[in-house]
Amino acid sequence: MKVRLGWLLGSVTARVTGPGQGEFLNRCAALGADLWTMERLEGDELLVRAPGRAAPLLRQAAAESGCSLSQARLRGLPFFLRGFRRRYALGAGLLLALGLLGVGSHVVLDIDVTGNEALSDRAILSQLRLCGVGVGTYTPKVDVRRVENEMLRTMDALAFCALTFHGTRAEVTVREAAPVPHLAEDDTPADVVAAADGILTHVEAWSGDAQFRAGDGVRKGEVLISGTVTLDPPPLVEADLGTMTVRAEGRVLARTWRTLEARAPLTAAGKRYTGEKVTRYSLELLGRRVNFYENSGIPYAKYDTITDTKSWAPWGSRGLPLCWRRETHRAYETIPLPLDRGETEAMMKDRLAGALDSLLEEGAVLRSDFRAETAGDTLTVTLLAQCSEQIGRTREWGRPGDAAGPRLPEPDTKEQSEATDANDRTDSEH
Repeated sequence: MKVRLGWLLGSVTARVTGPGQGEFLNRCAALGADLWTMERLEGDELLVRAPGRAAPLLRQAAAESGCSLSQARLRGLPFFLRGFRRRYALGAGLLLALGLLGVGSHVVLDIDVTGNEALSDRAILSQLRLCGVGVGTYTPKVDVRRVENEMLRTMDALAFCALTFHGTRAEVTVREAAPVPHLAEDDTPADVVAAADGILTHVEAWSGDAQFRAGDGVRKGEVLISGTVTLDPPPLVEADLGTMTVRAEGRVLARTWRTLEARAPLTAAGKRYTGEKVTRYSLELLGRRVNFYENSGIPYAKYDTITDTKSWAPWGSRGLPLCWRRETHRAYETIPLPLDRGETEAMMKDRLAGALDSLLEEGAVLRSDFRAETAGDTLTVTLLAQCSEQIGRTREWGRPGDAAGPRLPEPDTKEQSEATDANDRTDSEH
């Protein structure tokens, strides 16, 4: 504490020599000179340390006691500032530095984002900048509550947002909202139709009338489970109760055959650098860029840009918003380059397999085979696959492409045959 107080108020350290050192101490006490420390040195010397304002009193006590002061050193803030009395430029620079230090401690230099999983840091920082907070923002003028509410209002994916300032660092803590569950419109009539050709292996109708059995072959677009349900009368009652409409739902598995094809040339455009290049320099400070070149156009039709950025990170910090950027634009021309047939074929097979997996829904590939052909400069790879998949897709009524599939045949009884013949004879008589 005394060390800090001595630097703030100033201190004087001196060596006292002479036979009247005892009288010197008495005169210091009489004059009111407060001595902080006293130390006896070799050679009959006394080292004393006192507040800076006691320097004239020490000289007076030494003169009255017949002692001498040597190697007197004045330290502390008052003596440091006294050196600027006639150096106005240095004094103005000191005041300016103190002002910049006071203002700069409230300027955002770095922003941390925590708590996000699906949302990227860039998306959150971009919206935060639109709300008025970014690198270079003066924090005392920021309405934190307004920024938090604006972030929640403009980003539906956020359920919580908190903005905190720690000096020159801003921290944004977010919590992502839970996804809204999809609610099916159960009151809208719909059919379950086939998404692909195949042979049915399992039909499970949750609601609606199944139009096919396991083992039947179906084509794409046919109705597998109809939304029109025939109402059956109670036992021992002969009546036609009509039909009712429902939203058909179910699970229909089928064995399907998929054929996917991809084509790719065996030559590609490559780069050959011409040796011409342009280098440009720029400085970015607090999000603002200063270019050290005049013409912003690139004199080449085709070029690559190589950017080298160096930021200042003193004392092991994460870095200040001060970047020196060097951009090199290298010109090139395109030339045809042959591709390796084996590598191209392997790449196309991987992509076809991935495309097949994305087509299947609750399915698996039972067997697959690839066929590769070369015609001129083009490589064609065909994937033939036998799959087991869920081909039922819900289609609401009224949409284009609806198709009615055949109903299951009713049991053929003798009574129904006689009734049908009688109706036919009656129609012919009329």
